[in-house]
Amino acid sequence: MEMVGIFKRTILLLLAICVQALAGAQEAVDNTFGGWEFIDVSHDFGKSPFFASFYYEHDNYQYRRLECWYTRTTMGVKLLPWLKADVAYDYIQEPSFATHKALVDLTGTLRQGGLKVSIRERYQHGWTPEIGEQSDVLRSRLKVSYAIPGIRLSPYLAAEVFTWGDQWKKTRHYVACAYSVSRSVEFEAYYLYYAFNAVPAEHVIGLGFNFNI
Repeated sequence: MEMVGIFKRTILLLLAICVQALAGAQEAVDNTFGGWEFIDVSHDFGKSPFFASFYYEHDNYQYRRLECWYTRTTMGVKLLPWLKADVAYDYIQEPSFATHKALVDLTGTLRQGGLKVSIRERYQHGWTPEIGEQSDVLRSRLKVSYAIPGIRLSPYLAAEVFTWGDQWKKTRHYVACAYSVSRSVEFEAYYLYYAFNAVPAEHVIGLGFNFNI
């Protein structure tokens, strides 16, 4: 009964956050609301330390009247039980041009019971041939999740800061929850508050599925 109570309170909290986000987006003068839908497919190569994943995301920004999508292909290796490294390539298609990104990640994760804390450092280099633009970003993310005992729900909080040198570019703040549909399928939903340097903040609702095959 206690677990059921926790489950209900968690769902109500997430719904309240989503409703508040939608209300805030509708009331905002610049109407900065967006929706992201995604599918993430990952695969571990048996007892090998190597792993791979493929990610697809569709983004729709109401206030910008913009739709775009991107794919990410990742190859990685588990260096230690708590440490992994990977490289990835992003292809991002916007209405007028395509952007390419190369990424290198190093992620450390600590677990204690159902509590999991991870810190990820990501270097990202992007280039857009059509407009002759290139960029470099360091992305630092802290994520804290908790698998509630007795149910398949895992709420989490995360913050990711984008910087280069001494310049802050933007920050992502996540309030989210994942639900294990089965041992290999997980449904995930989040609210994202996206803050930018000298640009109005965005409110994003994300929905998607994670598959482990």
